[in-house]
Amino acid sequence: MRQCLFFLTSLVPFVLAPRPPDDPGFGSHQRLEKLDSLLSDYDILSLSNIQQHSVRKRDLQASTHLETLLTFSALKRHFKLYLTSSTERFSQNFKVVVVDGKDESQYTVKWQDFFSGHVVGEPDSRVLAHIGDDDVTIRINTDGTEYNIEPLWRFVNDTKDKRMLVYKSEDIKNVSRLESPKVCGYLKVDNEELIPKGLLDREPPEELVHRVKRRADPNPMKNTCKLLVVADHRFYKYMGRGEESTTTNYLIELIDRVDDIYRNTSWDNAGFKGYGIQIEQLLG
Repeated sequence: MRQCLFFLTSLVPFVLAPRPPDDPGFGSHQRLEKLDSLLSDYDILSLSNIQQHSVRKRDLQASTHLETLLTFSALKRHFKLYLTSSTERFSQNFKVVVVDGKDESQYTVKWQDFFSGHVVGEPDSRVLAHIGDDDVTIRINTDGTEYNIEPLWRFVNDTKDKRMLVYKSEDIKNVSRLESPKVCGYLKVDNEELIPKGLLDREPPEELVHRVKRRADPNPMKNTCKLLVVADHRFYKYMGRGEESTTTNYLIELIDRVDDIYRNTSWDNAGFKGYGIQIEQLLG
């Protein structure tokens, strides 16, 4: 068995001087010099501009399966999103391990904050969202267009800014700087490199060997690469605001975006489609 090992880091955001905000209307037309250099069009919303309506259903698992409607206006259109919380995007063994010097602890993920769904009235649309206490992140794919809603602090040097940035992927300027080879960088790591040698040398119990053999029948339909994702201190400090929750949510979102690209890509016109990635463990 092989696992892919991803390392993520980030550059320090630049300090921005925002211009005086305009009156909010159909989306907010506030402008930031830094954003003007990155995007040809965008809107800035406050959390109060995004209305959330809970949809109550009689469900024995109501605490883990939530339904909600989100409505907001931006980029000259109105959005109404139907979302349900789900853990289907995550590995059954998913866990987050926080390393602080020699100490390790496990971080509990709020699964009910992660949603998937669609735009109401647009059945072919896809929506992925994270709705936290003070952060909302949404990606909408509809009619061949990708809309992104992200916390503004990711783009400005002010982690206390609670506003949201709304933009279309096609409006990103200088996309050529994002070009990469057909296969992104990765490291193939064998179990021998992930498991301490002392544990690897031990003989497993005979009962365990038989149980593993019964489960290890080849399955040609397997299409998901499980990842061990490592967030270094720089990513934790600047992109995660020095918070376990923000770092975890941000990385889950990033891997979700990559997974969506992979699963909707046909490889070399050979009919291979639906292959993707999934976080097995997040280490930070």
